[in-house]
Amino acid sequence: MSKKPSSSIPGKATVYKLTTIQKKAIKLFSSRAKEFLLVGGSRSGKTFIIIYRQIQMAITHSESRHLIARFRFNHVRNSVWRDTLRKVIRLCYPEEQITWRNTDYYIEFENGSQIWLAGLDDKDRTEKILGMEFLTVFLNEASQISYNAYTTIKTRLAQRMDNVHPLLFIDANPPSKKHWRYRL
Repeated sequence: MSKKPSSSIPGKATVYKLTTIQKKAIKLFSSRAKEFLLVGGSRSGKTFIIIYRQIQMAITHSESRHLIARFRFNHVRNSVWRDTLRKVIRLCYPEEQITWRNTDYYIEFENGSQIWLAGLDDKDRTEKILGMEFLTVFLNEASQISYNAYTTIKTRLAQRMDNVHPLLFIDANPPSKKHWRYRL
């Protein structure tokens, strides 16, 4: 069963109200584009809304696999695993039965879908990711990620499912004109 985005997202005891920009992002995610870049200042809700969309896709598409990656593993563990991922689930998907796999840093839904976390700073971790295929990939804080890592991770957007194409999500603070995201 698909959960439709709305102007407010019901939670267990609260209602999460989307910002105007988050509403625009959800509308953008419904387009035919396959790559999305959200740029904005710190605490603007970019990471929250992308993770919201990834969870929505995991729930909608059984057995799908999704990735959230940052340059350093300890950064994705501290900011996403311990904070934002839990917050999105608590506020937006409190009824979902989710198993937290703390050893390998992924969550698993009742329908077999998984969301993995990874750092791109360690060869062993990167190799583990390169052996998997994903329906969505989220490069968090892309200003820290090299162009080579970006092009390599894009090759992992290879999980094929009926009626859905793989999606790449990227978020970052406003880019320097020297960074690959600006040139792209």
